[in-house]
Amino acid sequence: MGIFLFMKHFLISAVLISLAFSKAIAQSDSLVKSDSTIKISIDSVTFGFEHMQDTVDIVLFNPGQPIAGFDLKIGINSHAFNILEVLPGEIFDSCEWETFSAKSSISGNWEGNPRAVWQILGMAEFMPDSVRPLCYGFGRPASIAQLVVELDSIHVRTLSHNFLPIYFFWEDCTDNTVTNVRGDSLLMSISVDGISYSDSTGVAFKFPTRYGSPASCIKHKAKNKPVRKLVFQNGGVSVGTVVDIK
Repeated sequence: MGIFLFMKHFLISAVLISLAFSKAIAQSDSLVKSDSTIKISIDSVTFGFEHMQDTVDIVLFNPGQPIAGFDLKIGINSHAFNILEVLPGEIFDSCEWETFSAKSSISGNWEGNPRAVWQILGMAEFMPDSVRPLCYGFGRPASIAQLVVELDSIHVRTLSHNFLPIYFFWEDCTDNTVTNVRGDSLLMSISVDGISYSDSTGVAFKFPTRYGSPASCIKHKAKNKPVRKLVFQNGGVSVGTVVDIK
C-alpha cells in the first residue's frame, strides 16, 4: 500500500508539472544570461580515509525569481558509488513546501547512457486551494534536495581517475524545468556547466542529452512556449586516499 501511494503521488506531481509546461506563456527563446537567471547546481564532495558516505546538495539560487515547483533529472555513470536515496532540501522545511518525491530507475541502452537515473519533483502547493507556503525561494543559495551518496569500496580500488560526475540529464522537454508561482510559465535551460570530459559533443540536438533542452522544445510559432532562464552546474564525488578503504 505504501509503494502504491508513493507512485500515485509521484505520477500526480509529474502531471501537474507537465500541465504547467503545456500552458507556458509566450516568451522569446533567448540564450543570454541576465540578472533574472536562475542557477541550479549539484555540489561536489570529497571522500577521504574511511569516509564512505556523505550527502551532496542540489542548490537553487533564484534571486528575485520566485518559483513554485521543479522537475529535475540527474544521472551517474560510475559503479564506484551509489545514490542511496534523495531527501528534501532546505526549501521544504523553511518555506513549508508541500510535495516532494524522488524515484530511481535504470536508463535505456544507448551510447554514453547513465547507468542510473533519479527524477526529483518538488511543488510548493499540491492543490491550488491548499495552505500557501511561507516563501518561494531565498535571496541566497539554498538546497532543494540532498543526495545520500555511498562509495563502493570494491570498485573504488580500480578507479583510473578520482572524480566521479553527477550530472543533469534530459530525456524529454519537461526534464530539469521550473514553474513560476502562477503556474502559467515553464522555465528551462540556458546552459549546462561542468560537463564531463568523457562527453563527445557539447550541443543538444535531440534526446537523450546532457546539454540542456534541445531547440525542438521551443516551438517558435506556438502561442505558448517556455522561457530559457536556467543555468545548470554539474557536480560529483572526488575520491581522496583509497588505498586504506576496507
